[in-house]
Amino acid sequence: MLKDSYDVPEEVARGPHSAAFSEFLRNWFGDTGALTHGELDLTFLEDLTPEELALARELVRRNLKLKQNHIIEGVSALHDVGAAPILRTMLEEESDASRRLTIAGVLWKLAKDPVFIEALDRAKASGSLGPSGMLKVLWLDDAQAIDFLIDLLPEEDGESAPWRILRRISFRLPFRPLLARPYLAHVHANEEGMLALSLLNRLEFGGPSNAVDRERWRPPSDYRKRRHEPAFRESMTAALHRWNAEIKNGR
Repeated sequence: MLKDSYDVPEEVARGPHSAAFSEFLRNWFGDTGALTHGELDLTFLEDLTPEELALARELVRRNLKLKQNHIIEGVSALHDVGAAPILRTMLEEESDASRRLTIAGVLWKLAKDPVFIEALDRAKASGSLGPSGMLKVLWLDDAQAIDFLIDLLPEEDGESAPWRILRRISFRLPFRPLLARPYLAHVHANEEGMLALSLLNRLEFGGPSNAVDRERWRPPSDYRKRRHEPAFRESMTAALHRWNAEIKNGR
């Protein structure tokens, strides 16, 4: 069943279609849950015939007006390089920072458009990357992503003594909401740094579906120390390629 909110011509919805094209229709315009949660194996797209691929690209283009992330990302999933001008126009007209980052990221996947790096730099400068933006850093799929994450790492390897003391007392003493406020602000300010550290450790020791016990994390100083070592950069870039390949496979 396809949702009425999507622009899919009746004759296309009616079919009949191959198994691969039916799966495309169902996951992009029907039950989109697995796709939007990154749990869908996208390798079935490789089974589309040239005619089906052209039709799939046309359907995604028709629905870009809805500004839904899985539709926008469908352009790169189908490697529709011809849609790049449409995305650039959308980017110019888009005011939402998160959606701009998605559009720019798809342009990077399609044509290595540097507008994505500019968008990432702006988000980093404003402290607005957040968890979803941090994951989009991995779309760079090269050593630039490793450098970007290392640049975001916390300055210290652990929580400094003053902050540890404030954390311990702020939730126990009277007026604790007032005392906790500066600590929570400190945590929020360092959120992106900790996310970056988590991603670097998962790239090195885990993967998209495998977290790493925080007690086993390498500290920020370790990554800064090894940053320019050729062997480290090669192994981390290879891990990044594996990560993105696993995402494509819905893992």
